[in-house]
Amino acid sequence: MTTSKLTPWTKLLSRRFSDVTEQYGPNSHAVVCALETMGDTQWLQRVGEPWLDTPGESFDENRVKVVRSWEEALTIFGKDSRYDDPRYNVNGVLQAPCDRIDPVFARVPEREGWWQKAREEATQYTTLTGWAPKSLDQEYRNLLFEHLYEFVSMLLAENIASPEVECTYFREQLTWFHAGHFPCGWDGDWPNGRMRIF
Repeated sequence: MTTSKLTPWTKLLSRRFSDVTEQYGPNSHAVVCALETMGDTQWLQRVGEPWLDTPGESFDENRVKVVRSWEEALTIFGKDSRYDDPRYNVNGVLQAPCDRIDPVFARVPEREGWWQKAREEATQYTTLTGWAPKSLDQEYRNLLFEHLYEFVSMLLAENIASPEVECTYFREQLTWFHAGHFPCGWDGDWPNGRMRIF
């Protein structure tokens, strides 16, 4: 089994590009970094494998709960009544961080247009086919596709709404998706608790 290398989201979103305009608003540089990072992300290619911290950086293991199977990871979709968790929306995304973004967008209506433009751009940077394990039922593969689309959408929204949104949930997930893992929800009452990672 190989190990994957984790790069903190702060590094992923601070790469330097000289030709960035303000097409996505004042935080265009972070949005461009997010789009570029998605282009070289190993979507779900290292689920269940161990990881290595970037030299000089470390991840607090008290902030991460390791998930050991697809069955456990997919409980975010609530398809089994034992795991029906109202904290997650229909796409298996934790709703509380999403709820922090809407009021920020409402205060500056231009953000909606910047977000829509970024979402359109994201389609060229994300590979949405071939990454879902063939061993999963088609229903779960479809749910994973929708989950990834929702993640990308909320990551871009969180970047555009920063710093007023006072939330880094989706940016923190980017670290794990980029390394090929599956951040699959939250253990605890967000923002207290820890991210679940497969």
